[in-house]
Amino acid sequence: MYKQKLYEIIEPIKRTTISRLNKGKKWEYGYNKEHDVVVISKTGKIGEIYKIQNLKIALPLSPGKLDKSNDKWTPEEYPKELKGIKSIFDWRDYPESFKNKWGEYIDEQFKKREEGCWFNNRGMGTYITGTHFMYLQWSKIDVGKPDFRESNRLFYIFWEACKADKISILFQTHSRWYG
Repeated sequence: MYKQKLYEIIEPIKRTTISRLNKGKKWEYGYNKEHDVVVISKTGKIGEIYKIQNLKIALPLSPGKLDKSNDKWTPEEYPKELKGIKSIFDWRDYPESFKNKWGEYIDEQFKKREEGCWFNNRGMGTYITGTHFMYLQWSKIDVGKPDFRESNRLFYIFWEACKADKISILFQTHSRWYG
């Protein structure tokens, strides 16, 4: 039987410590030196910790209840009324009543872009980063909308950890300048 080796779920931090810090929303985005993990959660709470290429990455805590009506990633339908807006300049030309009607929807999309989101995937809660959400929801590729792939999810989680870890950013900058 095939056993995937791209990542593993690890428990390097005591559950009681995670619970205590989650309660106070104390987990900060970025590298946590005390626990040697990169936190990619922006909610102050963490859940599972993945080990990808020896990098320990703390994912956001699952919201618990997820929509069970769909068991796979499905992009949301784009509201037809918004299709005419191509830039912020177009948006500014619309009346306040239109902006009020769609403001909450737009704020929700920006929140998902910033924090990522959870969805039900074959009966399991699955987290995708904000960048991955933008790719799946708003990109078009040669065959239309991209499909959800677990390998892409792991890539985007790893990428988010690299963005969150200031040491990684410094290394990237240093290696770019000095080869």
